[in-house]
Amino acid sequence: MKYEFLRGATTRQAVANINSVFIIQVGTNATVARWFKKFRSGDFDLSNESHGRPKTQVDSDVLKATVEVNSSESARELSLMYNVSKQTIVTHLAQIG
Repeated sequence: MKYEFLRGATTRQAVANINSVFIIQVGTNATVARWFKKFRSGDFDLSNESHGRPKTQVDSDVLKATVEVNSSESARELSLMYNVSKQTIVTHLAQIG
């Protein structure tokens, strides 16, 4: 993408050129546009930026209090209550013991 940017290609031209080299589609308009924007700002650093882990969607303290009030709630019911997956609830329950 940096090569395509430096040679003055448009986003669409860059996508076509990059994808013509590979068997599978590796470049999309959105990806190339994002990199070109970065290059236009003068940032030519090609290292991956750490995105970190996503923030948890369930407060473990609130979940613990809910379970203490009514320990008969199933993981499925709790997942519906907190609008998260059942696996998220199971993971939090395991963390809080």
